[in-house]
Order: sequence, then C-alpha cells, then structure tokens
Amino acid sequence: MHCLIVDDDPLICDLLQHFCSKVDYISQVTTTNSGFESVNLISQNHFDLILLDYDLPDISGKEILPLIQGRTAVIMITANKEFALESYNYDQIIDYLAKPIEFARFFKGVQKAKNLTESSTSQDDKHLFIKDGNQWTKVNLDQVLYIKSAGNYVELIFEHKKVLTLMTLKELEQKLPTHFQRVHRSCIVNVHSIDTISSSDLVIGQEEISISSSYEKELMKKISLLN
Repeated sequence: MHCLIVDDDPLICDLLQHFCSKVDYISQVTTTNSGFESVNLISQNHFDLILLDYDLPDISGKEILPLIQGRTAVIMITANKEFALESYNYDQIIDYLAKPIEFARFFKGVQKAKNLTESSTSQDDKHLFIKDGNQWTKVNLDQVLYIKSAGNYVELIFEHKKVLTLMTLKELEQKLPTHFQRVHRSCIVNVHSIDTISSSDLVIGQEEISISSSYEKELMKKISLLN
C-alpha cells in the first residue's frame, strides 16, 4: 500500500510515519505538512490510503476530500472527538483518529483500508477521475481505446472524443486495470479494443499502433490470459 500523511504538525507526521513502518503491507509513505502540497500530490499520484488532518490551516481536509479518487481510503485525523458522527457524511472516510493517536487505534483503521483495497470490485476498476482543465471528469475506462503520451500530458482516446490531462503516462499506468497494456514507450492500449495484431503493430479502429519488442511478450501474455 502507498500511504500519504497530511498534517501540519511535523511531530504527528513523524509519529504516523513511525507507525506505518511497523505495518508490513504499507510499502511506501509520503508525508507533507501542507494542504496545498497534498492537493498536488493527490493529483499526480495514486495513494491507497490517505491520513488526512481535518484542521489544516491553509486548506481544510473537507475541501481536499472531493479531490480524492473513490478507491482511495481516507482516515481523518482530528482533535475533535465529536467528528465521528460527521465522518459518516463522507464516502471516502473509512475511519478517524482522534489525537493523541495510539498505535492500536491506528492499526485498526489501516486494517480497514487494507480490507477495502483487497475487496475492490471490477466495477470500481471501470472508472477513473481525470483532471480535465479546471474540473475532474469521471471516465469509463472500458470506453478508452488507447492512451498516448503528449509531452507533459496524456491523451485518452475514445471512439468519438479525446481527453487531455496533465500527468505522465507512468503515473496513469499505475491506476489502470489489468486489461490495459503498454505497447510502446509512449502508448498504452485497451487490450479489449484491439482489432488486429501482429508482431510489430496492432490496429484499433483506424489507428495503427507500433509494438515495441520490449513489450511484445507481455502484451501477448495478457491477451492469452484475457481470452
């Protein structure tokens, strides 16, 4: 699991990072003391779990919540013990930690996040929120034909439209379900959308896409598994 810790108190961040180090299935931890910086991190990375301070001074945890993708679990950190009731108003929040934070209570919340991650359904994998200009757009990944790199942007190609978003192909690749496969340094395809395929290229609709030799084996393996 990749965990993001957001709290303006460096001591709380250090404590939570220490707690995370004791949990085997938390493989990566990112910390920030800034709410605004957390917004950038959330837009550029996929996190399985976010430990979010509700009372950040620059931007509130409540304002950050709508920017968090549906499959990401959120544990809210608060000094207000009455927050437990309010937390039920937010779909992303699976638990809350009241300060001072104890490891046993922390571990209980993290275990909920682990169970949520493991029980994600295929329906969840069909949708992703993409930042399109100044708004977040929900896209149905089954309708994406292929995705290509365009400098600092990636372009999602649908049958009748294109969506351009500011992120790298590598960042997006980490969020895609198993029926997407990179076939070239600058292109990922929806395997279900492929019309024809050879050793050097494939065709999706009217588009001919080259297959790099370094990705050919993985592509054919995935096609075999998905058929």
